[in-house]
Amino acid sequence: MVDGGQLLAQSIRIVLGLILAFLAAAAFVAFGLLRGLADPSGDPVVVGMTFGWSLVGASVIGGLAFVPALVAIAVAELMQLRGIVFHLAAGGAIAIFLWWSGEGVGGPQADIRPGTLIAAATGFMAGFVYWLIAGRQSGCWRVPPSSGASTRS
Repeated sequence: MVDGGQLLAQSIRIVLGLILAFLAAAAFVAFGLLRGLADPSGDPVVVGMTFGWSLVGASVIGGLAFVPALVAIAVAELMQLRGIVFHLAAGGAIAIFLWWSGEGVGGPQADIRPGTLIAAATGFMAGFVYWLIAGRQSGCWRVPPSSGASTRS
């Protein structure tokens, strides 16, 4: 059975969670690259560039990670996986997959590429933000069947 109101509310949380997860991942990377938010009293151009890079990065990350994230969300929703470990692992796995699937100077590499830990941390950050918003209620729209006898005649 499905609770329609809970399904609608969870759908809204999923969309909001994905958007904010992509923004958090992009802000994490932009902060690491530019370090403009470390000292807001510093150069306002660097602070502005950090926010700008975050918005552009969120669209790039969202475009690349959208389908794998939807698969992970579908698994979490159907299996009612509400734990933080699943969402962190899924975010990290998606980020590492995307990082390793990119081509470096010499083509795809067999060794661990430099920056893999940063990519994993970015995925963990996105998974955590998604878990905060929508992952804690995964599968809340599924109503367990009643254990009582049927009242139909």
